[in-house]
Amino acid sequence: MTNTDLGLEVIPRLERSKSRDGLIFVIAMWFLSRSIIAIGMQVIAPLVCKEPPVYNWPVLGLVSGFLPKSGWELFSHWDGKWYTQIAHLGYSYANDGQQHSVAFYPLFPLLIRGLMTLGMRADAAGVLINSLAFLAALVLVYFWVEERYDAGAAKWTTAVLAWCPFSLFCTVMYTEGLFLFLTASALRAFERGEYIWAAFWGALTTATRGPGVALIPTFLLTAWREKRPPLAYAAGFASAIGFFSFILYCAINLEDPLAFIHIQKAWVQPTWLEIFKEFFSFSLYAATKVGMVFGGCYLLWYLRKRLSITILCFGFCSLALLVTSGALQSVERYAYGIVPLSIGVGLLLAARPRWGYGLMGLFGIFLLRFSVRFASWLWVA
Repeated sequence: MTNTDLGLEVIPRLERSKSRDGLIFVIAMWFLSRSIIAIGMQVIAPLVCKEPPVYNWPVLGLVSGFLPKSGWELFSHWDGKWYTQIAHLGYSYANDGQQHSVAFYPLFPLLIRGLMTLGMRADAAGVLINSLAFLAALVLVYFWVEERYDAGAAKWTTAVLAWCPFSLFCTVMYTEGLFLFLTASALRAFERGEYIWAAFWGALTTATRGPGVALIPTFLLTAWREKRPPLAYAAGFASAIGFFSFILYCAINLEDPLAFIHIQKAWVQPTWLEIFKEFFSFSLYAATKVGMVFGGCYLLWYLRKRLSITILCFGFCSLALLVTSGALQSVERYAYGIVPLSIGVGLLLAARPRWGYGLMGLFGIFLLRFSVRFASWLWVA
C-alpha cells in the first residue's frame, strides 16, 4: 500500500493547487485593474485633458495652468500633496481657520518617510506602499472569505474590491489600500482568536485613519456577545493605542491634543440634507453617497444571518461613524474602505454571477473615468 492509497499525498497536492489557483486569481485581478488605472492616468489623461482646472478655493499643490504629463506626480494629487508635505516637513497646525496637515493620521507618511531615507521620492514611495498593501489586502480577504464560505464568494469579493471605481484610491497616494489591509488583518485575527495580532493590527489601523476606531467597539461588543476571554477585551482597548498616540503627539508638539479633530472645520462639508436634495434631483454624485452608506446598512441587515458577529459589528459601527461624523465630502470613498460591504456584495454576486459580470464591466468603465479625472486634478471623491 502506497502513500497515495492512504491519501497522504493527494489531499496536500489538491490544497496546494487550490491555494495556487486562488493566488493567481487575486494577482490577476490586482494587475488588470491597476493597469486600467495606469493607462487612464499616464496615457489617456495627457491626451484628452486640454483645459486646465480652475477652483475658487486654494488647492494644495495645484499650479496655475496645470495640464497632466505622464509621471509619478499624477498619482499624488489632492490628499497626496498633504502626505508629501508631512513626509518632508512634518506636521503643521494653527487654529486660524485654514487647512493644515495635522488633519492626516501619521502611519502612512511615516512609512513614506522610511522609504525616502532609502533614496525613493515621496510620491513613488506612497504609490508603492499603498499598491502593495492593497495586493496584500486582496490576498488576505480572498483566503479569509474562502475559509468562511467558498471559492466563488472569495473570487467575487476580490473582484468587487479590485474593480470598484473607488479602488483607484488604493493605488494613488492615499491610505485606502493600507487601511483595507490593516482592518482585514485585525478582523480576521480577532475572529480566529489571535488577540495579540488583533491588537497589533488594530493599533496600526487607528494610527492610519480616523474610521479605524470602529475596531474598538467591534472587538468589545463581539467579545461580550460571544463571551470571549478577557484577552479579547484587551485587544479592543489595545487597538486604541494608535489613536491615543496621535493625541499624545498633538498634545506635546502642537499644544492641542485634539488638533486633528479641530482642524476638520477648515474643510467645507455638505450636509445630509443637501445630499438628499441632490439625490432627489437625480444627481449621480449624491446617489453614490446615499447608496453606499444607507444601501450598505441594508445589505448588512439583509445578510445578517450569513455574516459573523465580528463582520456585522465592524460594518455597522463604521457606517454609524460615517453617518454622524460630518465628513461627507468623501463619504463614498470611506464606505468603500469598509471591507464587510465588499464581502456582502461578493456573497450576493456569487449567487447571481450574471449580474456580477455586468457590474464588473460598469465598474471598469468608471474606474478608467475616475483615473483620468484624478490625473487631471478634477474631484473624484
